[in-house]
Amino acid sequence: MSCRRWLLVTIHLGVLFHFSLASAVAQQEPFTADQVIARYLDAIGADKFPSVTTFMEMGDLYGNLSRSPYETQNKERGIFEYHFKSPNFRSSSSLTEHNSVIAMHGCDGKLSWYIDAYLKRSEFKPKPGSEYDCEEGFHTTPSLLRKPNVKLRLIKKKEVEGRMAWEIEADDPKSRWSDTYYFDAETYFLLSSGKAGSSVTYSDYRDVGGIKLPFKITEELTRSSLVTTVREVKINAPIDEARFAEPQIKDGAITPKSWASSNKSLPKKDDAAASNIVPPTTPAAPNVASITEVNFPNFTSCAIAELQQTIPELHGLIPASDQEELAALLDKVGEKTLDIARNTPNLISRETVTQSQQGVRETRHDYDYLILTRVEGTVVGLNEFRVDLKTGDKFQTDEAMKNEASTLAALERASRELGASQAGRPPASQGFATSWVHFYPLNRSQATFRYLGEQKMDGQRTLVLAFAQKPQSVLSPAMFLYQGKTAPMFLQGVAWVDASDFRIWRLRTDLLSPLPEVSLHRLTADIQFVPTRIKEVPSLLSLPREITVTSEVSGSTLRETHKYSEYRLFRTHSRVVLNP
Repeated sequence: MSCRRWLLVTIHLGVLFHFSLASAVAQQEPFTADQVIARYLDAIGADKFPSVTTFMEMGDLYGNLSRSPYETQNKERGIFEYHFKSPNFRSSSSLTEHNSVIAMHGCDGKLSWYIDAYLKRSEFKPKPGSEYDCEEGFHTTPSLLRKPNVKLRLIKKKEVEGRMAWEIEADDPKSRWSDTYYFDAETYFLLSSGKAGSSVTYSDYRDVGGIKLPFKITEELTRSSLVTTVREVKINAPIDEARFAEPQIKDGAITPKSWASSNKSLPKKDDAAASNIVPPTTPAAPNVASITEVNFPNFTSCAIAELQQTIPELHGLIPASDQEELAALLDKVGEKTLDIARNTPNLISRETVTQSQQGVRETRHDYDYLILTRVEGTVVGLNEFRVDLKTGDKFQTDEAMKNEASTLAALERASRELGASQAGRPPASQGFATSWVHFYPLNRSQATFRYLGEQKMDGQRTLVLAFAQKPQSVLSPAMFLYQGKTAPMFLQGVAWVDASDFRIWRLRTDLLSPLPEVSLHRLTADIQFVPTRIKEVPSLLSLPREITVTSEVSGSTLRETHKYSEYRLFRTHSRVVLNP
């Protein structure tokens, strides 16, 4: 399938439509804790654990990174890395953003070691039933759930993190306290766990090579909290065996430098011990395909500085001090989207589309661009048509229906019809007439929102909002199609809203995370709207003026720019002729 075709499907489904997720096949509710755990293991792809020969993940830390979790201090940022190599080689490190050690530990195949923030070292030799870091095989499940002598009890179903969940109590004979686990009653993902005044929440599950992993983990203690965000995961990629050597402590500093995220040596500490362990040789990993998942910053939770690096257009933002205005602001923006939809008449304009790709000659196409509107009570229908002014070819973007029932059977029909062969050459990206659909009131439950603050945009005072779809709440995600492969796609974005009347001036959408299984690493749409006065239309409309879509697929970058002009009413006596 050509780049034109796959991008057409992506934009059409990803930007234009209200999403709804196909309901899962109904299952009989579990009666025992073992049944819940079995469904949990099936949901996370535990059957694929034996095929994992190497595993690496790295990411960010934010919270109380003190030497003791009970010390009160300001929140800090840090980084972490974790490596595994079959059968039982492990290493992990967590450092502050200034490369101070928080903790390091691992197993060189025979011996488990630990280095704390004071550079004090401890070790132990694994024994049956207490292997800890030297346990053989790859696992992502909590260790307590894997112990044979732990008693599991199914307690009840209750609401946790806004989801109905099964509560399971785990009693370890060696512990004074019971651990409690909550599994989503629909997906069976682990939502949270708790023990004696502490709790851990797991969210943002991603599929990496068939294994479902939580990319965000929040730990809460009585006087501290820590948020761990995974930024990159690699499965079955080569790992140097030197990674599993215990780092040396010499003259109050850690070596080797490979444990640090920068080229600087780690700061010196007191109470330093010394060791020098050379890792044994391990068998070479079989020749299997490597899988990499890179996690983009989440626009609704990452630091403003990080967001500005990803979206340079946010430089000049005056950050909001809190989120107290968010709900009221969303109500006003949602009301405005309804007003725009109800007052948009049938329109026609001139559209110029320019496509550019490295190593390929730039192309330009001119279209008559037509929007037909139907409003029936709470139902708003929009049809989008194009006529190529050079060839006369006609193209239709299927209808998008927004109604309170939110069934949208047209979504599946659109996917099938757009996937069918067309002789003409429509623009690669379509469906921008209602790209504010993410702020439509009925869609708000499917995304997380954040009020970023205020910013001058083209001399206009704007209020800036971010959104990120919640994959677990999107009932039917948009599907990305490329070379016969499909993958679900979730979006996030930033909107600049007119502070005076709450219409969207500019909207940028990005992927929530890349789709390595279909080689999609970026899909960004930058949409600029302009208040437009149409003769004989009493309301001031908000119509797209310029749209730039940038995509990266299989190492190739495609850029497509749409420019619109000469908006006017479309009447039946127009010379544009459409297919019946």
